[in-house]
Amino acid sequence: MDTSALAERLPARTAWEDTGTVVLPDVLAPDRFTALAEEAAGRLHLVTPHVHDHTAAHRDGSFATPVHCGFIPPGPVLEQLAYDKPLLMALREATGIPRLIPRGGAVVLYRQGDFQGLHTDSSKSTVTVGIALTPDLPPMGWAPHLRHPDGRRLADVVAEHGIFPTQEPFTTLPHPYNDGSVRAFAGYHFAHWRPPLPVAAGLLVTMSFMDL
Repeated sequence: MDTSALAERLPARTAWEDTGTVVLPDVLAPDRFTALAEEAAGRLHLVTPHVHDHTAAHRDGSFATPVHCGFIPPGPVLEQLAYDKPLLMALREATGIPRLIPRGGAVVLYRQGDFQGLHTDSSKSTVTVGIALTPDLPPMGWAPHLRHPDGRRLADVVAEHGIFPTQEPFTTLPHPYNDGSVRAFAGYHFAHWRPPLPVAAGLLVTMSFMDL
């Protein structure tokens, strides 16, 4: 067993468990970003509405509140990125999770007023990667103090603070835009949300990775 490799991963894993997020620099070349943006713009006609008005704790431990946005299925450029080996290796190193495997991705379309209320992702989404394809996409809401929350606790949070909390210790996470970096976050283990979009439209690539 290579104990030295394991030891090298421990600090990254500890930081990941504590913060639930990391920005990976220099993993998205400019031409690939441009190709992603052009592909998404060319597939807007394929958008499927994603709308529900309920609040619920799901069997897999994830949690949902109302959401209103749309999903664009991945094209070849996004599919290639989701299964890109250099990106996967960078994610494994940055999170300290050596058995991450890709599950795929999509582009989320937010029109003015669209939102995703406070939620946690599917249990299969150990790591979620977000890439803003539009420059004015506001930051994502983030609850650093709600690590590994259960549905009852999140229901209490929503009852007290609503589905878009703003006061401390709630905070926000910006998505880098076209600078070669991407935002990774533990969407299943930390609650997050996106308040109503104040601009005409926004596009966000999301890719999920699962720990075997």
